[in-house]
Amino acid sequence: MSGDQRINVFPSRMAQTLMKTRLKGAQKGHSLLKKKSDALTLRFRAILGKIIETKVQMGEVMKEAAFSLAETKFAAGDVNQTVLQSVSKAQIKVCISVD
Repeated sequence: MSGDQRINVFPSRMAQTLMKTRLKGAQKGHSLLKKKSDALTLRFRAILGKIIETKVQMGEVMKEAAFSLAETKFAAGDVNQTVLQSVSKAQIKVCISVD
């Protein structure tokens, strides 16, 4: 402890008991904060793992989609206008949720 952080205490049994109580409270608070930090770190790592897994899956899906588009363009030429004219309403809607 540096000199700035010292508490002026009169040397008595009551002061000693008070300081012991304060020390126990500080130690308990520190241990609770450490447990909370560990739990949050664990949760963060789990969420991060899900994000990485989803990114890998999206990469594979995008690779397949790009290959399918290349196959279609090779086989039928540019089908952009045909698709736009034949579709009137979206088949899939995307919803976003926050954890």
